Amino acid sequence: GGAAATGAAASGSGTGTGSGPAADASYSGAPTTVPAMMLDGRPDTAWSNYYDKPATANIKAVSVSDREDWVSLSWPEPQRLSGMQASFTTGGPMALPASATVSFWDGHRLVPVRNLTITWATASGEATTFTFDPVTTRSVRLTMTSKAPGTGSGFLQISELQAVTG
Repeated sequence: GGAAATGAAASGSGTGTGSGPAADASYSGAPTTVPAMMLDGRPDTAWSNYYDKPATANIKAVSVSDREDWVSLSWPEPQRLSGMQASFTTGGPMALPASATVSFWDGHRLVPVRNLTITWATASGEATTFTFDPVTTRSVRLTMTSKAPGTGSGFLQISELQAVTG
């Protein structure tokens, strides 16, 4: 284990300021749930893939979860990492992922980390811990599979995302 590398400010576009990480995601469900919300140090803000499109005259209302989404952290300089912590919100339409993988940028492509161990949180807002053999990288990605894809109850939400250095 090591210290958690927390972020400075980051925008929803995946750019950051200072030496802290920038956050990005495969999809954000609303303008208020962009990736930067995982780095602001506030448990009341979060990234989420949750969306709820209201009905129109021609289209029914829709709110169905994706099968898979990812979030990532990137730095301007290489970091030595041995884990990640993600604080998932659960309850209502939000659930822990059914499974998750962690990969890192090796300079050419994303590669799965070795010896990944996941300690799932037991309550909403608590940290789920992902530990793995140390890697040196500028970017790490957490890919999550929904517990209930294609339904209204398999959405993902992360209030805090940190990399563990060491």
